[in-house]
Amino acid sequence: MDSKLTWQYGSEHPENSANLDAIRQWWSKLSGKTVLWQQRIVPDGEEVGQLDWEPQRFDERFAIAEPELKGITVYWRKPEEEAPHNITAGTLELETRQQQLFVYPKSRPNVAIRVSLPQVKFETVELTQPEIQCVVNNEKGLLVFRDKPQLLEVKVKLDAAAIARLKEQLTGDE
Repeated sequence: MDSKLTWQYGSEHPENSANLDAIRQWWSKLSGKTVLWQQRIVPDGEEVGQLDWEPQRFDERFAIAEPELKGITVYWRKPEEEAPHNITAGTLELETRQQQLFVYPKSRPNVAIRVSLPQVKFETVELTQPEIQCVVNNEKGLLVFRDKPQLLEVKVKLDAAAIARLKEQLTGDE
């Protein structure tokens, strides 16, 4: 499956209908899951990927209830509300790898709504003056990185396969 599925109102693209069905299935499986709901204005000449999607004040995080796609209308409800919300879509883009759906309302094509499953974000630690220690015993290894000025220590346990991959990467053999 492609990592990006697009459905567009009025398109005669042969995959248009199949993409809508795949988006419908993905959307319906969100029931009870926490989503991040973001809305941005798309200035003329800009792509959605150029927009700032970092969380902002009016973005919402909630457990979505009753997500449904009927025809070209996207329905959902917030758990604390009785009345459902809906948007009639002009375009829907599902990025399967990032688990996010972009909804472009038919009535406001310059608006992009991104509904995404919150992603795990890795924390990066930069060691500025590392001391490195490597111990390999019986096909098991331990790498220890210490940065005394920051009082940081990182220990990485390696099995035989990880040691082999590390050796390949260090020698440049692919």
